[in-house]
Amino acid sequence: MAPLIRTATPDDAAEIVALVCRLAAFEGGVDALALTEDIVRRDGFGPGRRFEVLLAEERGDILGGVILLESYSSWAGAPALIIHDLYVDQAVRSRGLGRALLAAAADIAVARGCCRLDVNVLSWNQAARRFYQGLGFASLADWQPHRLDTEGLRRLAALAVTPPEPA
Repeated sequence: MAPLIRTATPDDAAEIVALVCRLAAFEGGVDALALTEDIVRRDGFGPGRRFEVLLAEERGDILGGVILLESYSSWAGAPALIIHDLYVDQAVRSRGLGRALLAAAADIAVARGCCRLDVNVLSWNQAARRFYQGLGFASLADWQPHRLDTEGLRRLAALAVTPPEPA
């Protein structure tokens, strides 16, 4: 039986959290994980949705998933999608689930008129880098991701000049 690739629903919140937990364990970041089922329901399915999830399911078991974020290319003047997280259970890797999840994500991107599908890959994850490159993703050697953490965000926000209230 081929796995079903489907859009997640609010009822999948526990499975989505479990997938992200398994990904965090794989990447060595479990201690930083704060995601809960309530957060998934609020941010993935509520008003002002911030992400969407596709799941790979076989015989009722969730074997993998991809979390997608909407983006926009100011240069192309078109929407884009970002693969924020892709995870397939270790026991079922090499069965085409990752490829099927990404093909479904690409199908969504094409239907929405997106100009591209972006992904960030950890430098040490050679298997993931080969996987993405094998599907046609190109490494952007001149682009280095930069991040401002919560504390840094607060420090920078404190420098904001608030415009005066209208009289």
